[in-house]
Amino acid sequence: MYTKPKDEISVILAQYHIIPNYFETVGKVVKVYTNQGVFALKEANPSRIYRNNLVENVRSLQDRGFRNVVPIYHTQNGDYVVEYNTKHYYLMPWIETVDSRSDENLHFQRMFTSLGKMHNRTQKEKKVDKDQLQNHYDTLTKRWSKEKEVLENFIEAAEGNWYMSPYELSYCTYFHKILSAHQFASDQLGEWYKKMKETENTRIVMNHGSLSISHFLVNERGEGVFINLENAQETTPIQDLSNYYKNSFKTYPIQQPDRNNWLKMYEKNFSLREEEKLLFMSYMAYPVQTATKIMSYTKRTGNLNEKDRVKELLHSYWHMNNIEFFISKIQEDIEAAKMIVD
Repeated sequence: MYTKPKDEISVILAQYHIIPNYFETVGKVVKVYTNQGVFALKEANPSRIYRNNLVENVRSLQDRGFRNVVPIYHTQNGDYVVEYNTKHYYLMPWIETVDSRSDENLHFQRMFTSLGKMHNRTQKEKKVDKDQLQNHYDTLTKRWSKEKEVLENFIEAAEGNWYMSPYELSYCTYFHKILSAHQFASDQLGEWYKKMKETENTRIVMNHGSLSISHFLVNERGEGVFINLENAQETTPIQDLSNYYKNSFKTYPIQQPDRNNWLKMYEKNFSLREEEKLLFMSYMAYPVQTATKIMSYTKRTGNLNEKDRVKELLHSYWHMNNIEFFISKIQEDIEAAKMIVD
């Protein structure tokens, strides 16, 4: 049951003219049972909801005919966010979701289908700022070049030792795969940059900002809705995709085509342009985890011992391999599409 005082919840709900019968915590929301129905009361980070215009984003999606997002109710005074004791809350209908584990793959397919529809409905053409483009490319290539030096210097130092530590030995085993991923990411970034210099317009869309299967609910009728759009913002469509996939591959070694099929479901509703795919593959392939961990090991920052650091490096290697398989399937699809056109 909910641990906050009942009168606190009652005072907040009174602004909606809602009288609760009882309530309970479910995750990060309060599930409120009333005679008018069941509601979800969410405490929100005020800096995020105002900085990212949570309410305007939800209303904008609904105005554009996108119904796969949970609505936010306003109070009797027309306010969408209620402040109480320095905290901020907003109210939504409670969506009784089906058990995603009963058919997990179908659940993901629905989420990516809905994401493609959301990006499609909210896409805008934006003139490419050539100065901004140049600055982004220069900043990224400079950072990646410095990190490459770290990777190369570390293996030189390791190979120069009479006896390698377990961590150094593991790194030497993975090094060529790491360097290959770094080179591939740099090549894709270079191709993206050349393409963008010749492009007048680029696309921005409304990104969810925290894309996760836990932020996508499917009701008994099979209708899916996004929740938790507190980090939503207008930017490149690959932001949702790269952030989600980067996190999803942080697991044991897997080579499953399902993840590529989810991307295909997305592209049925919002097809990525050539330059967007180039940037997506570049961001995905870049071994940022490995470079960060090598720098941490070199400086001996953190409290991890040698065994834990070796395990951490192994997980980074798995992550890189999982992404490599995913990208190889994307490239196969791109080549197949070119053959059809030719």
